[in-house]
Amino acid sequence: MTESPELRAGGRGRRPVRTTAAAVWLVLSTAVRVSRWRTVVALLETAAMGLQVLYPLFLAWFIAGVIERNESRLITAVIGFSASVTLTVILQLVGNTYRINLREEVGFEFDSRIAEMTATVPTLDHLESPRYLDELQMLRDEQSALGDSLNGIFNVFRDLTFIVGTVLLAATADPRMLLVAVAGLPNVFTSAWSIRWEAAAEKASAEPGRLATHLVAVATTTLGAAELRVFDLADPVRRRLRTAVGGWRRPFLTLQVKQGTVAAVNALLFFGTSVAVLAWMLGGIGSGQVSVSGFVLALLLVGRLEYTAQGVQRSLQTLSRTVRTAGRYQWLTRYAERVGREHPGAAEPPDRLRKGIRVEGLGYRYPEADRAALTGVTLDLPAGSVVALVGENGAGKSTLVKLLTGMYRPTEGRVLVDGTDLATLDVELWRRRTSGAFQDHARFELPALQVVGVGDLPLAHDERRVRGALEAAASTAVLDALPDGLATQLGPAWPGGVDLSGGQWQRLAIGRGMMRVEPLLLVLDEPTAALDAPTEHALFERFTAAARTASRRGAVTLLVTHRFSTVAAADVVVVLDGGQVAEVGTHADLVAAGGHYAELYNLQARGYR
Repeated sequence: MTESPELRAGGRGRRPVRTTAAAVWLVLSTAVRVSRWRTVVALLETAAMGLQVLYPLFLAWFIAGVIERNESRLITAVIGFSASVTLTVILQLVGNTYRINLREEVGFEFDSRIAEMTATVPTLDHLESPRYLDELQMLRDEQSALGDSLNGIFNVFRDLTFIVGTVLLAATADPRMLLVAVAGLPNVFTSAWSIRWEAAAEKASAEPGRLATHLVAVATTTLGAAELRVFDLADPVRRRLRTAVGGWRRPFLTLQVKQGTVAAVNALLFFGTSVAVLAWMLGGIGSGQVSVSGFVLALLLVGRLEYTAQGVQRSLQTLSRTVRTAGRYQWLTRYAERVGREHPGAAEPPDRLRKGIRVEGLGYRYPEADRAALTGVTLDLPAGSVVALVGENGAGKSTLVKLLTGMYRPTEGRVLVDGTDLATLDVELWRRRTSGAFQDHARFELPALQVVGVGDLPLAHDERRVRGALEAAASTAVLDALPDGLATQLGPAWPGGVDLSGGQWQRLAIGRGMMRVEPLLLVLDEPTAALDAPTEHALFERFTAAARTASRRGAVTLLVTHRFSTVAAADVVVVLDGGQVAEVGTHADLVAAGGHYAELYNLQARGYR
């Protein structure tokens, strides 16, 4: 599966106006869907800002009324100011309350959607793409941004009301005040620089941010605790973490310095212009060209105009941040939809296999990899057979497993299930007819019953079925070692939790793979990697017995291993080398042929002697 244009571009490149409108519509439509009434009420604060614009006018009237001893103007100013303040407070209280609640609900709605989309993408190859992971890291760094974007959009509406009202009021005070308004325009122009700097900082911080998160997990969990101490790696990891955190946060520190420098220059220009205009107006008071109330209003509006200029800049930055964050969300949506379109199959898998599984010209290249992991693989996995897939590390064994289970979409070739292209089957229904134990198995820190039982969710709490799965996996010894049996909480991080060895965790994972009693494809991917030789022997005897039982349904059992001594009982042995099929046959035939398999088998055999 090749990377999509969305994955390469991160959803960027559309026209700015249309992109901004789409981002704003996404956030607002989500808010309306979450709560139409709260969205309407939250907008009341915009009306409150409109009333605040009038404050300087009422204050100017009041000051002029005092100077001129004009009682009617004083009364009008006091009533107007009191009424506007009262209404503003009421509207802000109501609007803010609803806005805060709505912001949390909208943020939760987006977080839920992101989690659902990420978890339900049917393939796994995107999780191995650095570009995808960088985009996801930036989305995580701004994980509250989509909820905050709603608040930002409301602020934009509020700022626009304030800006328009303030400029109109300044023009009525004295036309020369428009020069002060113009002096604030550099804030608008330089906001484009700030937006580009912010986007660049986010991009530059993504990869070191991922590394810092990984190193923190290594340093603060059991993931690498033993090796950190045995190999005395605490200081090197700490230095590496310091470098990673620096690379993660330094772009934002640089951003703050650049933004602060530009803001200081803009402020000097604005206030220099303001002082000049006010001095010009002051000279006109004596000649009667400028009224006292007009000058007072102009004086009061200087700070407002400066806030207005900053408001424009703030609104543009808010919209830009909303566009970037919403763009990443929309990219994730498009990616999930595209992958869904690439798996359009809706057909149900067969109840049993009659022919088996065939792969034709199968190939796969990991995202951004220099070469393909598999090339031109053609194989027949006969119904009811036990197939051993062997090869050295990196031969492509696990990649083939993930293609057979639908975890990856082939970049070339196809997988046929009883002659039907796997791409035409419902991939989720196909996975329900598969089962397995994987080399990179999960360690679910749950009660032991559920750790095994989740291998077949409808039977997750069926103790009899769980015990049967552990018996099939030759893993009852693990259960016997648990203080409370299946009720034992696993994982030392939990009260009363019990830790297990790597081999014990793996044996529970194998039991989990045995929960489904009627899979069409049972995959055991390096199931004995952490086990000793006697346990390995017992397990393969159980696997072979289970496979013979499953063969009555035509099921294919695929044993993936790099230990050649365990595959002698398999019906078919497939040898992979360098992502291609090197040999196919029975164990005896391949040893007799004296080829690559025989060479590797003899090398391992000498190692055990």
